[in-house]
Amino acid sequence: MTSTPPTRTPSPSPSLNPISPLSPISPWPPIPPSSSSSEHPQKNDLPNSIDVYSSIAILGTYLLFALYLFWAFAPEESSWTGWLPDRQWAIIIPCWLMMVVLVTYWSYAALTIYRTPDWSSVDCITDPYAGTPSKLSENGGSTKNGEMYYWEAVGEKASSQAVDLPIDLVNRVLYPLRKRRI
Repeated sequence: MTSTPPTRTPSPSPSLNPISPLSPISPWPPIPPSSSSSEHPQKNDLPNSIDVYSSIAILGTYLLFALYLFWAFAPEESSWTGWLPDRQWAIIIPCWLMMVVLVTYWSYAALTIYRTPDWSSVDCITDPYAGTPSKLSENGGSTKNGEMYYWEAVGEKASSQAVDLPIDLVNRVLYPLRKRRI
């Protein structure tokens, strides 16, 4: 006959503190101790003003749209709708509003195109805060050797031309070799 050892319930480790933030069973973030006077915080059941005003705006919009639909589709024999404008305005007003929206888009696009500088303008490359000369040379912006005049102002401070760099060079510059800590 074999004897089985009695099963023991594991006792908690003395180093395991459930209140400690380092403990895997601790609540995170730590729950602050509650004071006896404020065990049940007062709950404000009233909605804030933004909720109230937005609800009123939504309900008002739906009400006005329903009134518009009633005006557009109500029979003309109704005696009490005689004070409303003619039925043709039920079509004219939405068409007019859509044209206002389209003309607004077109006018902003036209203003953008109008305010865009010409391709030969220096404003495509620089802005008023740059240190380039503001005066064009005599032959329309280019120098004797064909370069644009703003390169003369930059001189030796100019950076080299933009080229594609090999990926290994980029990696060596961004991630240089480091000594390992042992």
